[in-house]
Amino acid sequence: MPSFLASAQPSHFGFYVHDIDLMKEFYVDKLGFFITDSWEFQGSRMLFLSKDPNEHHQLVLATGRKNHLPTQFNQISFEVSSLQDLHENFSTIQSIAPNDDLIAMNHGGSWSVYFTDPENNPIEFFAYTQTYAPPIATVPMDMKQSFQQLMEETEALIRQFPESIQWNQWRERFRKNMAD
Repeated sequence: MPSFLASAQPSHFGFYVHDIDLMKEFYVDKLGFFITDSWEFQGSRMLFLSKDPNEHHQLVLATGRKNHLPTQFNQISFEVSSLQDLHENFSTIQSIAPNDDLIAMNHGGSWSVYFTDPENNPIEFFAYTQTYAPPIATVPMDMKQSFQQLMEETEALIRQFPESIQWNQWRERFRKNMAD
């Protein structure tokens, strides 16, 4: 197994829910998670939750749970060591993706590659950029481009959102919010 795959660590997970307010009450009020962000898109709501000021989200709750679906997971995510590592190993990820459903996305604050496992559970490999950007800062990404081109596109994307800040600043702000 390539060392890139062996070293990829689980990072966060998301799942679909029937009642997001009920689930928010459970995870925030009973289990002690903090809401770091929320996003509404095409009639869906997402809540990003964390207990760790170094992690923007450890858990994502998303509306849209359907009884007939084979999985209730939104994604199972694995963080890799760097953006360059993700870029250089894209072909490795392509080779292990069992279906032709590979999608690369630039989130401003991270780069992600998505595909499904053999039972259609969504998998994500991702790496953080240096800057937090809100969840809406998401566009498709062509991993065949050079690393430099992808970095330039990311910087241009981040500049579109004035609330973008360096991750270390975001983490410090979150630490303060957790302490209050």
